[in-house]
Amino acid sequence: MTTRFTSLLALIALTGSALTFTSHAYAADPDADAAKSDGDKTPPEAAKPDAPAGEAGGPDDPAKAKNSTLVADAEAGGSPVELPGKTYRAVGLRYRAVIVPKFMMNLFGDGGATVVANGFGPEFTIRKDGFEYDFSLWYASYAMDPTPFKASSDGAEAWEIVQSHLKVLYLTSDFLWSHDIASEFAVNYGLGAGIGFVFGDLNRTQAYPLPNGSNASTGAGFVPCAAQGNAPLNQGAGGQFCGNDNNHYNGYAEPSWANGGSKPIVFPWLALQTGLRWKPHRNFIARLDLGFGTSGFFLGLGADYGL
Repeated sequence: MTTRFTSLLALIALTGSALTFTSHAYAADPDADAAKSDGDKTPPEAAKPDAPAGEAGGPDDPAKAKNSTLVADAEAGGSPVELPGKTYRAVGLRYRAVIVPKFMMNLFGDGGATVVANGFGPEFTIRKDGFEYDFSLWYASYAMDPTPFKASSDGAEAWEIVQSHLKVLYLTSDFLWSHDIASEFAVNYGLGAGIGFVFGDLNRTQAYPLPNGSNASTGAGFVPCAAQGNAPLNQGAGGQFCGNDNNHYNGYAEPSWANGGSKPIVFPWLALQTGLRWKPHRNFIARLDLGFGTSGFFLGLGADYGL
């Protein structure tokens, strides 16, 4: 009996020591007790404050203020501001006056005249981070009034009166970079490339000189022959003009390359260009294009609607 009683007292003493140790442990770590009562849930992390003033990311950081202003402007209803990394698309129309100067014709022959080809058509623009592609399908007429022309190596008897009814359907793309002057204005610069499909007639008629005022070097004063061998002898033309060396009479039309002639079937479009870009509203863009390429000089206008 005494032994059992002694063992019971020892067990009670050990239990009391354990309870005392546990209470001291909780008292030493009150946070653990609070966490235990909340089901071991971790409190949410507090929001990070802005960087101190004067440092990057701080309330007075110019870059941060600029970005905030940029986003606010771009999200405004009609703002022309374009956000970095965002793609913009537009559709519209273009006009181009292609100027083929006489000196370019004289690289291949004598005579000729300066030709202004008027071209127009639709265009589609894709733009991102100040760089754009302008895709276009446009038509141009290279009409030329009857004009004396011959190869530089030929003699005076080779002068012909040439009249052009040529037309070209171009499929081109402009690759343009922009340098902003203001939020609405920018300078464009880049290049254009594409191909043109040629159709229409190129008429050639042998010619002879009038007795007064004709110039065998420039073709001035030469007129078309009515038929083979009809150059008036009394006008000093003689038998060397309106000859039988070819059949260029009565509205002769030059064949295309496919039929052994010199009229091209396709024509390359390659150009270096610059100009101005004006975007007063998010849905309207206008361009002034200036350039030089395989067809000569050109002056262009474009007007697009932003999608």
